[in-house]
Amino acid sequence: MAGPESALIGHYMELFARLDGSEWIVGESLCWTVVRPHTVDAVVRLIGGDPAAMTTACPADLGWQDDQVFVEQRGDAVVLVGPSDAGQEEEKLRRLSSGGTVHQVLWMINNYNRLIHVADDVVITELDTLDPGRRWGADPDALDGHLGALHDLDALEDARGADADWPTAMATMESITGVRLDADWFLRPRPLATITR
Repeated sequence: MAGPESALIGHYMELFARLDGSEWIVGESLCWTVVRPHTVDAVVRLIGGDPAAMTTACPADLGWQDDQVFVEQRGDAVVLVGPSDAGQEEEKLRRLSSGGTVHQVLWMINNYNRLIHVADDVVITELDTLDPGRRWGADPDALDGHLGALHDLDALEDARGADADWPTAMATMESITGVRLDADWFLRPRPLATITR
């Protein structure tokens, strides 16, 4: 079982350190989704927003909002990042995956979390990143090649502390999608969509 190596996890540990004290408390809640292949306008419409009404804001300056998400085109992928899963309920993830894939990692302040892989309208794998052996979907083992670091962290049980939980989840997301987030991404203005329906 492979997955992200320690340097990649270190990258996300540094992201958390650099964002410490920002308005958006990333350690409390984050939803990061990668949709392939798609365009920003189509994705914003599918999640209930209006592409023509998008604004820009600096992610680190955004306090908790349950109706806003940052949206960015990266090659054939659309990246969505927000403090909640606004507009990204399972039904919408299935629609977004039509003819492609959706990968998402999310966590909330109460430790509710998920890593989800959806393809062609089907939830292939869904798992708890704090307990990666607990998974379900059409093919629960489809992401096994990327879960090594999550399993290693889980094996430490109570000795692990909480500092590495979400950075390891983010490193796993990058391992799966090839898409990277860094602290600078959160510190510069980005396109922001408001979900209205």
